[in-house]
Amino acid sequence: MPAEAVVIFSTAGEGEAPSIAETLVKEHFASCVNITPVRSFYHWNGELCRDQEMLMMIKTTRERSGATMARLREIHSYELPEMLVLSVTGGYPPYLEWLSEEARP
Repeated sequence: MPAEAVVIFSTAGEGEAPSIAETLVKEHFASCVNITPVRSFYHWNGELCRDQEMLMMIKTTRERSGATMARLREIHSYELPEMLVLSVTGGYPPYLEWLSEEARP
């Protein structure tokens, strides 16, 4: 039985996201990281910001999510990186098994 899958959403700059993704996969914090461009709008330090960023969809397990976020915090340049953990409520069983095997300590 595969472990419970989660997806962690995080954003980073275009030059930083691939390095973060590679580190998380190489070190088995995540089984896979998808990266896609996004336009982000938010307030920071009282200013309205409009930034081009890369959205990272980090696939891991619930058990590994805390360690994955801790590692992400260590390697991320943002003062306050986005880290949202979303539960996966279903999926293709062979893929979920693979995800569980790859996101291991």
